[in-house]
Amino acid sequence: MSKSRDCKEGFDFGGWDFVDTIEGCHDIGSLADVFSHYIAAYGYSASACGAFHSAGENGDKFEFYFRNWPEAWAALYTQSNFASDDFTISEARRKSGPYSWGTAMAGRQLSQKEKVFLEAMGEFGWADGLSIPMHGPGGQLAFVTMAGSSQLLTPIVRARLQFFSLLTHARARALLQVDPERGPRDLLTPRELECLRKVGAGKSDRAIGEELGIARTTVKYHLEHARQKLGVRTRAQALAQLVLWGEE
Repeated sequence: MSKSRDCKEGFDFGGWDFVDTIEGCHDIGSLADVFSHYIAAYGYSASACGAFHSAGENGDKFEFYFRNWPEAWAALYTQSNFASDDFTISEARRKSGPYSWGTAMAGRQLSQKEKVFLEAMGEFGWADGLSIPMHGPGGQLAFVTMAGSSQLLTPIVRARLQFFSLLTHARARALLQVDPERGPRDLLTPRELECLRKVGAGKSDRAIGEELGIARTTVKYHLEHARQKLGVRTRAQALAQLVLWGEE
């Protein structure tokens, strides 16, 4: 029996055994197969997982960890350089949570190249899709996306797909031995981290300043720098990053 079959044995489409199942995957192909089987139960027939990585002076470059695509689509995607016109990737930078492609398209003016990309997907029977962006400290961005038929997802199903996408991405990073992303301790100064933690404890800038023996404006300065370094817009989002990295 192949590794992929070993990995999928006893698979539960309800999702309860998904964690144990992907932990039993020891190669990226097996992981991709399991994820493909799971999302097929919800009408999705193709998927991809990846992240943006620094390309030096050339900025960020998107790297696929796996692509569950028909060979014909993979070839067309490469030959047509669709990566530069793939709105499902570019839209991930603007979204903080799961989004359907239909919703993403409704909120933007598609370029001619994006329209060509969309028409090409339609020829493969993909009327809609779901993408799950994952934002990390310092502006890191990864995402999992899936394509299939047009459908309305219940909040429970959407949350379930998001949860399993997060698990799949984390497992893919582990299998590929991707360098760990830097956490808050690497990005923030001790004072910035201290101020942010006290905000999480419900304290005001004035109270934090009095406790640390610094001016309220200095507290605000530290918190603003922490927010910028973490690549988020609000203090609440900065606190969420601390929780995500176990630094609360």
